[in-house]
Amino acid sequence: MVNKGLVPGSNCFNNLLTFVVGSSSSCFNQWWSFFNESKSKVDLDVYSFGIVIKGCCEAGEIEKSFDLLVELREFGFSPNVVIYTILIDGCCKKGEIEKAKDLFFEMEKFGLVANERTYTVLIHGLFRNGITKQGFEMYEKMKDDGVLPNLVGKLGKALSLCRDLKSRGLSPSLVTYNVLVFGFCRKGDTSGAAKMVKEMEERGIKPSKVTYTILIDTFARSDNMETAIQLRSSMEELGLVPDVHTYSVLIHGFCIKGQMNEASRLFKSMVEKMLEPNEVIYNTMILGYCKEGSSYRALRLFRDMEEKELAPNVASYSYLIRVLCKERKLKEAEDLVEKMIDSGIDPSDSICNLISRAKTDSPVAQIIDASSFNLN
Repeated sequence: MVNKGLVPGSNCFNNLLTFVVGSSSSCFNQWWSFFNESKSKVDLDVYSFGIVIKGCCEAGEIEKSFDLLVELREFGFSPNVVIYTILIDGCCKKGEIEKAKDLFFEMEKFGLVANERTYTVLIHGLFRNGITKQGFEMYEKMKDDGVLPNLVGKLGKALSLCRDLKSRGLSPSLVTYNVLVFGFCRKGDTSGAAKMVKEMEERGIKPSKVTYTILIDTFARSDNMETAIQLRSSMEELGLVPDVHTYSVLIHGFCIKGQMNEASRLFKSMVEKMLEPNEVIYNTMILGYCKEGSSYRALRLFRDMEEKELAPNVASYSYLIRVLCKERKLKEAEDLVEKMIDSGIDPSDSICNLISRAKTDSPVAQIIDASSFNLN
C-alpha cells in the first residue's frame, strides 16, 4: 500500500499498529522492525508512540521505551499522562523504582496531573519492591492531591479499623477520616460524613483541603451548589487554598445546572490565581456551553486546549459538532471531524449522519436541488 504511494492516515496506521503489537502471533522483533520500517513513510502522532511504548514495556524492553520517549519529543510531540503511566508501570515491574519515581516527578514538572492509575502503579511498585515507607508516603500524597480511589466497598472495613484504633486508645489519622468521609459521601449519607468531620475536630484533627473537596463534590453532585460554595468559603477562611480539583468539582456542578455565568466566573478566578485549568475542566466547560447553545464560547475554549496541548474528549467533539451543525456552521463542524480523526478518535455513525443531514438541509443544498429539479 505504502510502496504504491498510498499513505494511510495516523488513525488508520494506529489501528494496524495496535493489532500488530498486540497480536500473539508476532514476536517483539517482528513488530519492532515493522514500526521502524514504517515510521518514515506514514504520519505518526503521540498515540502511535504510546502504542509502541506500551508494547516495549510489556515485552520488558524498557530501554527501547525510553529511546522512544526521546524520539517522540524529536517529532515535536509531548508525552501525555497515559504514556508516563505506562512507563512508570513498566519500570516498577522491572524493579527500576528510581526511574519510575523520576518519571513521576518529571510529569509534575511538565504540568501533567497524575491520575488514580498513575498513583496506583507507583504505590504497588514501591510495596512490591519492599519500599513500604515511600509507598505510604506516596499514598498520603495521593490523598493530599485530591486523587481518591473507589472506597465505597471498603467503608465497612474502614469503620472497623477506626473502632479498633479507638478501642486501643489510639486516634485515627487524617487520611483514615478522609477515607470514611469519602465513603459516607459516596453512599449519599451526608449526615454520616458530618459526624466524621465533627469527631475528627473533637480529636484535634483539622479537616484538610481534601476533606473539604470531598464534601464540596458531594453537595455539587446532589444539586446543592449553595452549600458547596459555602464550604469553599469556610475552607478559605481557615487558610486552606482551593486547588484545581476543588475548582473542577465546583465548575462541574454549575455546568450541570446550566449556570454557565457562575462556571465562567470560577474559571476566570482560577486563571487569576495562577491555577492552570486541566483537561477535565476544559471539557466540562465546553460541554456546558454546548448545552447552552453557545458554539462561539465552546470553540474558543477548544482552541485554548489545542494551544496548551490538552486533549478534548469524545464528548467535547461530539457536542460541539452537533451545535455547529445546528447553527449551520458546516465548515467548522467538518474541520472538527478531521481533527477528531487525526487525534485517533473515530467519529460515531451518528456524527457522520449528522454532518450528512446538515449538508442536505443547508440552504445552498436546497437551492441546488431546486435548480436540478427545474432543469429536469
